[in-house]
Amino acid sequence: MGSNMRNDDDVMLEIYKLLEVSGSRNLHTVICQQKELMGISDYQMSKILDIDKSTFNRLIKKIADGQVNNVDFYSILKICQFLGIGIEEMSQIYVASLQANHIAELEQARKANYIINHFDIKGLKDAGFIDTTNDFKAIENRLVKFFCLDSIFTYSSQIGGVAFSRTKRISDDKMREFWVRSAFFQFEKIANPNQYKKEELLSIIPKIGPYTRYEEKGFLTVIQALYNIGITVIVQSYLSKTQVRGGTFIVNDKPCIVVTDFQKTYYSLWVALMHELYHILFDLEQLKSLRYHLTGEAQSDLYLFREDYADLFSWEMLFQQAKLDFIKQMISSPAYVDNYAKENKVHPSIIYGFYCYEEKAKNKREYYGLYQQYFAKADKALKTVRINPWNKATIYEGIEETKQLYTITNETNSNVCYTLAQNNA
Repeated sequence: MGSNMRNDDDVMLEIYKLLEVSGSRNLHTVICQQKELMGISDYQMSKILDIDKSTFNRLIKKIADGQVNNVDFYSILKICQFLGIGIEEMSQIYVASLQANHIAELEQARKANYIINHFDIKGLKDAGFIDTTNDFKAIENRLVKFFCLDSIFTYSSQIGGVAFSRTKRISDDKMREFWVRSAFFQFEKIANPNQYKKEELLSIIPKIGPYTRYEEKGFLTVIQALYNIGITVIVQSYLSKTQVRGGTFIVNDKPCIVVTDFQKTYYSLWVALMHELYHILFDLEQLKSLRYHLTGEAQSDLYLFREDYADLFSWEMLFQQAKLDFIKQMISSPAYVDNYAKENKVHPSIIYGFYCYEEKAKNKREYYGLYQQYFAKADKALKTVRINPWNKATIYEGIEETKQLYTITNETNSNVCYTLAQNNA
């Protein structure tokens, strides 16, 4: 195909733009003008087109009354071919000849097609984002209002300037794209004003572990400190079918992290955060090229992201391997594990999570079900930091809440940094 070929959306967009121009030609006007130029009568034209005269007269009357939708398309096609009107021009004239309510119905059908091709409707309903899978006007209104779009057709250009491959349009990709675009858009609008400081990140990471002990505000304190050194962290709910557990983005040349509530356990929040911090430390240049990386997807192998290294880094920074080796013999004694966790300034769920991870990775033993009662819920931590955009009227509500949460005073900033610096004392 040549580069001059246009797709249906481009053609239809031109058609709708023509309708906004006063005096757009309609089919009846064109027929009358062409008959006059050719010097032929209705009777001659009916004979030429092999249409019964009375049938032709009724056809012309319907066209004159704006009822072209009640005229069979083949007859319109014959008329236009005789008058020397091409298919594209015919489409423009045909639409211009429709009554206003028919044009609105046609436009709504085009919007519904766009929605189906860009969104997983069932997935969004399962996530609680929309209430219906059948009322496309309501779905359109929800999407346009949520993202504050100029129109539904601007979703791809306005939300999250990320290039997506269109070679594989399946349900999973639509949910993944919705998740990525939403995150990217939030990072753009949050616009962290602080510069990323790798040296300070290296200083902070080994001191994060003790904050796991504070279920209610420990996670918040850490992400406020990260924000202060140029790393924006948001919690965005896991969407079914995506398999995304977290992600690292580069937005405005600054690293950003999305943590999900994929497992809804307390320890997994911290592991996910540390996992993405590993990618910032060791994969930053590649991230700048790719713009984002999602943990839990096959692209990791394709781009040589070492997820196994990131996992090991997460556990080692939270609770060293040597300490796990010491306590694993007593892992079935909750009292002993709790006491050991307190001595080593870490939440006990981290110990249980690390133990289950290692047993599965090294020995192919599945102990998650056996020890899940000790993993703790993420509810307390998420209550203070969760800015779940899916239940907001608009995505901007979540963004404003995030900015208020992270924009702390200089005095508070100093206290956060001081506490992180002293937490191993």
